[in-house]
Amino acid sequence: MIAQDVAYRPPFTFKVAPACAIHQQRLARCLRLEAACLAAWPAQEEERRGNLLLRAAGGYSMRINSGVPLLPAGAGVTWDEGHVRDAEAWFAARGLPPQFRLPEPLEGGNEATDCADGNSGQNAMEAPHCAVGCGLDPVLAALGYTATDPTLVQELDLTGWAANAHAAPHATPPRSGAPSSAPRRCAMVPHSAWLAAEGAVRGRTGSATENPVLRGLLDTLGSVGQTWLLHVDGQPAVCGLGVRTGDAYGIFAVAARPDLRRQGHGRALVTAMLSAARRDGARTAWLQVGQGNAPARALYEGLGFATSYGYWYRVRQ
Repeated sequence: MIAQDVAYRPPFTFKVAPACAIHQQRLARCLRLEAACLAAWPAQEEERRGNLLLRAAGGYSMRINSGVPLLPAGAGVTWDEGHVRDAEAWFAARGLPPQFRLPEPLEGGNEATDCADGNSGQNAMEAPHCAVGCGLDPVLAALGYTATDPTLVQELDLTGWAANAHAAPHATPPRSGAPSSAPRRCAMVPHSAWLAAEGAVRGRTGSATENPVLRGLLDTLGSVGQTWLLHVDGQPAVCGLGVRTGDAYGIFAVAARPDLRRQGHGRALVTAMLSAARRDGARTAWLQVGQGNAPARALYEGLGFATSYGYWYRVRQ
């Protein structure tokens, strides 16, 4: 347990949209989007241990190879070393390292995180909630787990969104190579074609081109998983996966061929995905992006996405 004279501080802070300034607002969005994430990015194996969901998928993607709390700390939800040791044994039985994903709203709100656009915590909620330090994260920190990979969960209201308002590419000069005016075509494609193209875009070759975990994930999703490709001069340049859950549309696995980046191709693909989702009746779109991934954040935030909350991982070195 944590020594009484050691003050716990969250390892990361997140600048959130004004609509998510208060902890209770973030918590409501977090619970909704975490449920969408679990449905849209299914693991090969899941097991609930109390208020901790353990997920495994052969090691690919930390999101589906980690433990994640299901309920906010407080109100009868407490954490101790026993929960961690139980999870460690579960992962060890599957040949996986123990790691945990910690959504900030589930760790308990405080003045440091109850802020919008970097302002002070003057909007901290009045209703009682868990004080900082009563979640799973301080237990993991006390056991020597390292905090890593801060990630933003961002949302876009599609009801008032218009593709033509976001059509201009980033004001970044194109790299040498394929010109930005090269013919490009964007469309949904069968899963099999997407799997081959996704591997090629990411530089995998031979028998390693197709990712078997992604293949299993798409088999599980079926038609709910929309696999998109953008071709430049007839060759796959950017891939992306869209998943509809209720009236929300999640965007995953966006990747561009290295020599074709910073030419507006990624923006064109995501815009096409959002436009199709809106036509199909989706009301919101959401995604997860690394806090330090400046190019991806510029793309998404340029399209209107804003941060609702963040999460990080704890791993054992």
